[in-house]
Amino acid sequence: MARQNYFDLIQNMNFDPTREIEIISELLSETYDYHFKRHRVSGRSEKISYSIERIFNETFNNYPINKKHQFVSYDEVENFIFEKADNELDKLFIFLEFLIDLFSFLTSDRHIDFPFDQGLLIDIYGNTFYYEKLFDQFAKIENRANYFLNILNHELITLENGDKIIVEKNVYASEVSQILSETSIEDAIRVLEYNHFSNKGDIQRKKEILISLANYLEPLRKELNNSEELKEVFKVNNNKIIAFEKLFEMYNNLGLRHNNLKQYHQNMSDEELERWYDDIYTSTLFVILSLDEARILSQLEALKAK
Repeated sequence: MARQNYFDLIQNMNFDPTREIEIISELLSETYDYHFKRHRVSGRSEKISYSIERIFNETFNNYPINKKHQFVSYDEVENFIFEKADNELDKLFIFLEFLIDLFSFLTSDRHIDFPFDQGLLIDIYGNTFYYEKLFDQFAKIENRANYFLNILNHELITLENGDKIIVEKNVYASEVSQILSETSIEDAIRVLEYNHFSNKGDIQRKKEILISLANYLEPLRKELNNSEELKEVFKVNNNKIIAFEKLFEMYNNLGLRHNNLKQYHQNMSDEELERWYDDIYTSTLFVILSLDEARILSQLEALKAK
């Protein structure tokens, strides 16, 4: 049986991203009512109905210009995403990233224009109700998102700048990211970014990330090959660890750097080249984890010598 790719698996499990978008849209438009006294003397009460969608539209102007660009309303952004996304799954992921980012900003330091602060009458209870309902309702969206992200083996991660993106779950990538964060936050983020759903098919971006990781490893190449602990675990040729040298061969002969005379990828299709880049990424994670393994084995030898 041919090995299935990610999208084949999604198709076979009957996951419907369009239906998930519909569910989230329903939660966004679901209204909640608040009855309050508009006039102190007459005591006449009025009802105001709000939804997350309405709140997002009414407070969209507070969204930073570098994030809203030329859009003037929440509805405009939503329509743009739905029209321009390449497929239904991308549409779902992009939509969710936008919703979470907008909600996170508006609820940080209360960037929301409260409806009960207008005129002479400020209804503190109304504002509290309004704010709590907003959080309660958005929690339903987050629960839904956690449900389908778990099904799809994806997760939300927070980048150093606070942005949240959706990436495929990869325990090795997470471990490597933690290792790299000790010396390079940028490289730590790139390790995780490689798995971002938007990079599927983006050979150029994957190439850029792999080049960055290759540059990170280059100064450590000698250290890797000199590790006696690792030499006891891996095959060695001419005093060099074969697995590590093969990785650098892939860097240099598959169009990533140095442009060695013999390039293996000249007649490859984009699909085949991307598969190779994904394999190189996996091998890179393996080698970086080996750095940590060398440290662990060295500590073990020191412990045994006591």
